[in-house]
Amino acid sequence: MSVSEAGAARRGRFPWGLVVPTAGLSFFALVTWYPFVFMLATSLKTRQQFFESYWWFTFPFDWMNYVEVWPRVSRAILNSLVYSGLALALTLFFSLLGGYAFGRFNFRGKDILFLAILMLLMVPGILTIVPLFVQMRQFGFMNTWAALVLPWTGFEMVFGIYLMRLFFERLPRELFHAARVEGASEWKVLLFVAIPLALPGLGSVAILDLLFTWNDLIWPIVTMSDQNNLPVGPTALLFRGNENVDYGAIFAAYVTISAPLIIVFSLFTRQFLRGIEGI
Repeated sequence: MSVSEAGAARRGRFPWGLVVPTAGLSFFALVTWYPFVFMLATSLKTRQQFFESYWWFTFPFDWMNYVEVWPRVSRAILNSLVYSGLALALTLFFSLLGGYAFGRFNFRGKDILFLAILMLLMVPGILTIVPLFVQMRQFGFMNTWAALVLPWTGFEMVFGIYLMRLFFERLPRELFHAARVEGASEWKVLLFVAIPLALPGLGSVAILDLLFTWNDLIWPIVTMSDQNNLPVGPTALLFRGNENVDYGAIFAAYVTISAPLIIVFSLFTRQFLRGIEGI
């Protein structure tokens, strides 16, 4: 058999080796995406349509569910944008400085201090609720933005420092040495060399921070009593009643609350993966 005939025979064979991986990935995609499809379909149904067709879309779509939930949801989204934005800015600031210090400098007690920071990652967050609640109440921060932003920053910057240290350690030291030889101060090296090179890592920290703060449910319930100050997590629970549950309105609120995060993650997935690959 000639080379061309062998190649044609191989091209004519069914790729049985791809069947199992393709089937597995298809099943995983279905399991991953169907809850969101179900949520979207339910948000466009009246109560009668929901009980007539439970699993899939029904026509015509009922857009009034979104009109009804928008006033309350829009307020919660605005609150979350403010809270998450403040926490994100603080987390990136401390993660950048901490990661740069641990990744580029040698000082006494460096490894012990870094190990102490890493140990904070091993403490379950649920165990810190009571002491944090007592602290927030003593400081007078209850029902204010500080009650959310400061603990969120404390939790997230620990992992951010760890991530940025790994990122800076992989960067060539010659780049920083060359900048110092040219007379750049340490702050100029940080601003004009370190930060531009660290943007993928900072992007990964930012996305992980947004995922945590936007989806947090328990801590806002503990610290926020005024419904006008609630972020999106607890607000989603307000649409659930004990009787005459309007599933269309509930899922319309869920879709509206989830949409900003889905859009952000979809737009910046490549940057997130670049940051993770750079570690």
